[in-house]
Amino acid sequence: MTESRTDHRTGRRAGRPTAPVLDRERIADAALILVTEEGQGRLTMKRLADRLGVSVSALYNHIANKADLLLLVEDAVMSRVDASALGKLVDAQSPAGALPVALWSWGRSYRDVFAAYPELVPLIATMPVSGAPATRRMYETVSAGLVAAGVPRAQVVTVIVSFESFLYGSAMDANAPTEIFSSAPEESDAPTFQAAVEAFTARVTDAPSGAANPYADDPFEWGLQALVDRVAALVGL
Repeated sequence: MTESRTDHRTGRRAGRPTAPVLDRERIADAALILVTEEGQGRLTMKRLADRLGVSVSALYNHIANKADLLLLVEDAVMSRVDASALGKLVDAQSPAGALPVALWSWGRSYRDVFAAYPELVPLIATMPVSGAPATRRMYETVSAGLVAAGVPRAQVVTVIVSFESFLYGSAMDANAPTEIFSSAPEESDAPTFQAAVEAFTARVTDAPSGAANPYADDPFEWGLQALVDRVAALVGL
């Protein structure tokens, strides 16, 4: 048993604490696990405190309210999105014409991160960036990279929102049931669509995939390429 004693200079107990120190990072990690396992609707201060083994009042020493908690969760997720390839365009660390590759890297990371937290897509897609420093840093890196590559400042937000509109949907699709387009034998009112589904399935069935829905990868690659090509054309690549 580890011996603890009182430090008479500070009045505090010396030795290793019996539980990990509570901080915003630990709170955010626990909130993400809770949302992943139980859904965003179950994210309450009481349930989060129970998971952390602390009182609700202890949480309020680190977060102001439920809105602050949601911003913390937003920041925790966004901090996992890798925009470093776009950041390298700012200081010319990448060769000329590297914008498409950088956009692919960012887009793949963004989709993969949110595919791991599909419950949070509807929430974070509509949350403000104010009060979320990691989120703002990610947007700054992307914006600076786009401008450095020649994208007009007036088009930067259009590019970002266009990508996000697609990436959020792709993240949801990565978790969709594989039989989402299947039809019952007695349903014959959409023969052209059903034939297209069968042709698509035959083409992508053997394709490698890390997604929960293996059929999601092919449309994702196709859509991301279209967006990348549009931005590349915007800067003359």
